[in-house]
Parts: sequence; structure tokens; C-alpha cells
Amino acid sequence: MAPAIARAPARIPTSERILDEVERLIAVKGVFGFTLRDVAGPLNVQVPAIYKHFESRDDVLVEVSRHFIGLLAQQFSGTSGRRPATALRKDVDRFVEFMMSHPAYVRLALVDFATPGGGMEYVKRAAGGSFLDNFSGGALAPMHARLRRILSAGARSGDFRRVDPSDFYRVVKSTLLIRLVFPDDVLLLRPPTRAEIRSVQRWLWDIADRFLEPRASPQSRRRAV
Repeated sequence: MAPAIARAPARIPTSERILDEVERLIAVKGVFGFTLRDVAGPLNVQVPAIYKHFESRDDVLVEVSRHFIGLLAQQFSGTSGRRPATALRKDVDRFVEFMMSHPAYVRLALVDFATPGGGMEYVKRAAGGSFLDNFSGGALAPMHARLRRILSAGARSGDFRRVDPSDFYRVVKSTLLIRLVFPDDVLLLRPPTRAEIRSVQRWLWDIADRFLEPRASPQSRRRAV
């Protein structure tokens, strides 16, 4: 039997290494807290080498944003055959894990929301439009459409009260973003433990569940009194 031939580990393309380092730096220094020199140092390359792959610092941030937008677009996929409440609970749990696993996205999202005109230019380029545009078009439109279907199914089944899907998304995303940065951002500065992820998942679902809780009719309230 011929001896096995050792395979050299696959070489990670320099462009991917640059984007990985930018994500790490955003998480620990913020969107505007690093330079391309900071990126080049740990990679043992010179700044001009980065320009072989990206035209500018903004171009690097567009690519990082595009990666996150692609992952965000996969959220709220629903689960076939499950009750809407069960499916949505799974979706909210996945959303928490996504955000906690990508701290750079949390930083980007907060700066994006603070930018007039529907977000930072490079995030809008990555998403194909502004926040409002992405409810009906752009990369995130299918995600918003899936969320609308889950909430509509839950309202029909009596699991949820009828709510505007954009209001539900506002509650879930904004609440989670604040939870991860206030009063401290320690969960963004190191990999979270499974226990920490589960704790945030329970916390966020409790808020989402209360927001969606069916309200008693005036007649039932009078009977209760």
C-alpha cells in the first residue's frame, strides 16, 4: 500500500485574510478606530499590498458589509411544519447567535443607524439600497417577506396579535443591539460562551413574546373584572 501523501494546508487568499482582520479590528476598535496600517501589520504585509485587492478603505468596508448582509438575509427562515410561535422562537435564537458571533456587524449596524439618509454609503451599496428600500427590494427583501409570513401565520393561528412586521423587527434588532453594548460591550470583545448566548436568547424571546402576546378583547376584560 502506497504511503499517504501529506497535503499542504490550503492557503487562505490574501483578500480573505484582509477582510477577516478588518472584522476583528472593527469588533475591538470600532468602525472608525483602525487604519489600513493596523490591518497590514498582523498580516505581515505592507499597506500597498492591500490596494492590490481593494481600491480604498471604504472598498474594504463595502466587502465586509456585503458579507454581513448576506448572512443577515438568511435570517427568519421559518421552520416548515412547526407552529408559528415555535418557528419564530427558533428564528429569534438564530438571530441572537448570528449577532453575537459577528461583533463587527453590531458595531457596523449601530453606526449605520446613526447615519442620515438610510445608512452609511458602503452598507447601502452592499444591501442594494437604504433601510426602507430593503423592505420591498434589495438583498434583505426576502428576509423581511419571510418574517411577514411567519407573523401572519401566527396571527391566524392565534399565537400572536397582529403587528406591523417592521415594528417587530425594530423591537428585536434594536433591543438586541443595545443589550450587546450597554452598559458594557464585553460580549463583543471576546467569543461568548454557550451559556451567555442562551441567556441572551431567553432574554430577547421574553421581550418578543410579550410584544406579540394576543390582547384580551374588551368583552373578556370586562368579564375578568
